[in-house]
Amino acid sequence: MNTLNISSEATFKQNPELALKRYHEVGYHVEPNLWAAQECDNLIEAAKNLPTYQDGSFKSFLQAHRIEPKFLAALKNPRIVRILELLVNGKVSAIQSQFFFCRPGTRGFVRHQDNYYVQSSWDGFASAWSALTDVDPGNGGLVVYPKVHLEPILPVEPVAYPDSSSGDPNTVSQQTVLPDRYESVDLYVPKGAVVFLHGHNVHKSHNNTTQDRFRQALLMTYIRQGEKFRPGFAAQRAEVNVYG
Repeated sequence: MNTLNISSEATFKQNPELALKRYHEVGYHVEPNLWAAQECDNLIEAAKNLPTYQDGSFKSFLQAHRIEPKFLAALKNPRIVRILELLVNGKVSAIQSQFFFCRPGTRGFVRHQDNYYVQSSWDGFASAWSALTDVDPGNGGLVVYPKVHLEPILPVEPVAYPDSSSGDPNTVSQQTVLPDRYESVDLYVPKGAVVFLHGHNVHKSHNNTTQDRFRQALLMTYIRQGEKFRPGFAAQRAEVNVYG
């Protein structure tokens, strides 16, 4: 298992050409400081209005922007949208938001490619995963596989999973079958940073093994305008104008 020190990586703020080149090479990018600390805290507070907070289950919640206006505003964050326009080479539409509480004891989700579910084009779909608190392997950090995004959609295999604490059965019932040549990288993501993921990148997350550290995160997914995508039975994805 390798680790990524984001301080050594190019950023879109300082060197957008190199950052974009690296994204295309490895299939992901971590951009620091796209959310201020207070913005992160405001989104965590807004999540208290979601049904899975109020019922005490703390399961992840799909399409949070349809419940809480602050998540709709988050989808339109111009700092994030500008980077996504570079990643997919065009104007974008948002199609999904998902809030993760990941309380202590939550099991991580298994290996998957986001575009396995979305079924958009190879180069027209990307995800933005916002860390609303410091994230590391102990509290459920992300694991990515560099360069696997150059593969097509890979086959999946069923997995035995003891519970559905993630709230998303798709991410626990089957996993991507990964060729042996790919090695994993642990991401240490500071509060306010965003992990941008190519739609074909394979990623997973660790269990939250801490006693008292939630791993709140907001996943937002985008397509290049005009691209086809699968709405999905559970997600019921629909285009959101991020410029209005």
